[in-house]
Amino acid sequence: MCEWFFTSDLHGQNALYEQLLALASAQRPRAVIVGGDLCPHAVGSEGVHRQRLFLQGFLVEFARRLRENAPGADLLLLMGNDDWGANTDCLEAHDGELWRVLHERAVDVGGVPVAGLSWVPITPFALKDWERWEDGGDESPPRLDGWVSRGDSIEAHRFDPMRRTPTIAAALEDLARRSPAHETLYVLHSPPRDTACDMIAPGTHVGSRAIRAFLERHQPPLALSGHIHESPRVSSSYRDTVGRTVVINPGQFGSARLCGVWFDPHRVAETLRHNVHG
Repeated sequence: MCEWFFTSDLHGQNALYEQLLALASAQRPRAVIVGGDLCPHAVGSEGVHRQRLFLQGFLVEFARRLRENAPGADLLLLMGNDDWGANTDCLEAHDGELWRVLHERAVDVGGVPVAGLSWVPITPFALKDWERWEDGGDESPPRLDGWVSRGDSIEAHRFDPMRRTPTIAAALEDLARRSPAHETLYVLHSPPRDTACDMIAPGTHVGSRAIRAFLERHQPPLALSGHIHESPRVSSSYRDTVGRTVVINPGQFGSARLCGVWFDPHRVAETLRHNVHG
């Protein structure tokens, strides 16, 4: 029960959630963390509704089964950029009961502070609920227009390059005030820029420069990320460091096998291992 398990980007795939349940049932981690992109990919207003049904039905049942089969394991969650933000209330409805919501807050897990953030840099994709400008500086995002969710509907949205706020950097600094940053384990859906954890083919880095600057400044022990599914395959590594901070992206490789990492939060570097790649 001293070890924790982290995974991300399950995208509503029942088989991956079932593997996570089986793994937790067999090995009884102290905490199970799912770092974003919880829901099946779904577009338009019907997609908002489809994801809502997933969160209210499948995810609730998954969490109840996890509690029954791995008693004592805390389930920590946040949304990712493929999850419609209008459904955040579905997570909040069971916060503190079935799971603990991490976005823009810090929680205590057995004496270990854990904080989370869903924001990612602006992407080439259409869903814009969880995207933000980096830090107010110059940047050239691949796609400024898209859609955001409002209640049961969606509306057109376009980022204004003349007004580069709000920013990921500001959200991170606010998060740092919620717990001792140099002691906190961070669950950040986007990986930091220029690491082995943020690469797409052909070796391009697409992570967050604001997150990297935050890690360089505060040097927390661990930053857990996802978002860039293929990065471990492209870079040949699921881990890297930014100064003293260990950075992780376990990937989801497009196969039927769940990818994640085990670690002891008190001895991250010595105990870290990938459940598929060792």
